[in-house]
Amino acid sequence: MTSEHHESAGPPSETVRRTRVMPAISNPGNRRVLLEWVRAQEEYVAVSGGQDRLRDAEYDICVLDERTLRQNVTVVRDRRRAETGALPVLLVSSASDFASVEAWARHTMDQNLWEFVDEVVTTPIEHVELRSRLENLRRIRDQSIAVAQKTEQLLLLNRITRHDIRNEMNVITGWAGQLEDHVDEAGQEICERVLDSSHNVVDLTRAVREFVEILEMDDDPELKPIALENALADEIVKRRSLFEDAEFVVDGEIPPVQIQANELLSSVFRNLLNNSVQHNNSRTPRVTVTVTRRTASVVVTIADNGPGIPSDRRDAVLGRTEDGLDHPSAGVGLYLVDTLVEQYGGTVRITDSTDGGAAVVVTLPTDSQVGDR
Repeated sequence: MTSEHHESAGPPSETVRRTRVMPAISNPGNRRVLLEWVRAQEEYVAVSGGQDRLRDAEYDICVLDERTLRQNVTVVRDRRRAETGALPVLLVSSASDFASVEAWARHTMDQNLWEFVDEVVTTPIEHVELRSRLENLRRIRDQSIAVAQKTEQLLLLNRITRHDIRNEMNVITGWAGQLEDHVDEAGQEICERVLDSSHNVVDLTRAVREFVEILEMDDDPELKPIALENALADEIVKRRSLFEDAEFVVDGEIPPVQIQANELLSSVFRNLLNNSVQHNNSRTPRVTVTVTRRTASVVVTIADNGPGIPSDRRDAVLGRTEDGLDHPSAGVGLYLVDTLVEQYGGTVRITDSTDGGAAVVVTLPTDSQVGDR
């Protein structure tokens, strides 16, 4: 914890972690009431400096009134974004003059300000109400920090685990490749299965990495125009090289359109193409890619000649049930596809293919229409 000069007297209890309160209130009377109450509490300590220290001081809860919030909204926004956990804001307001806090908010503030308020205490400030609001914000702050720390640990564990799994699978792939020259025909078939499974595991670690990247993104990922032809055609070429016994057919042309997406667009097609082969029990897996251009969107259909997916399992394989990825039919790859396509403003649906297998239909808005959606 960063050392700060605080507006509080007396040593804190050794068993209580004191929550730092920033009293950035312009009204002298309200500020005095807040400071007197905080100084009398063992679990709280007031940070000195007022609104002049909003940007650089260390604090856990910020207490503002309408005036200081308007004057410092940019600082509050930046501080909240930069914090490891939540940085709650308590607003001291005159909402008691209105029928409700919501009515007051509509009357005095626009939505851009209101979105930064986590709790409201009305004037004149009552100690019971103040305690209740601060205790709630204190819990939010502590829980969010604990979650952020745990998330950071899990992300680190995920990176280490993926790295170790890929290294071990590379070793297995190398030994299986060398073994092919020393076994009979039956043994070569087993080696091929080992190699296929090894590649599947490596693909799974890649899908997990990309899914984690989505989790680490902001709620609204930064999108840009991506050429569909490049993302789709490149993945088809790579799958042909990886799955030499499978057939990949492009029915027609891939139109020169751009999708409002990001670098993970190729992951959508890679996972769908992989899935069409890896879960295909045909002697020669066949994957047909069809792209249809519409006025405001493009439809990419990836169909196979495998066993298909029953209609009652289609939501489950995409992770759309209440169980999510815990459902036995769910797969990380298809869940990643569904998540990414939704972020791009598109849709995913599964139907039957004309070859008797499954067809995954991905509809994506073209770049010129994304802003209008």
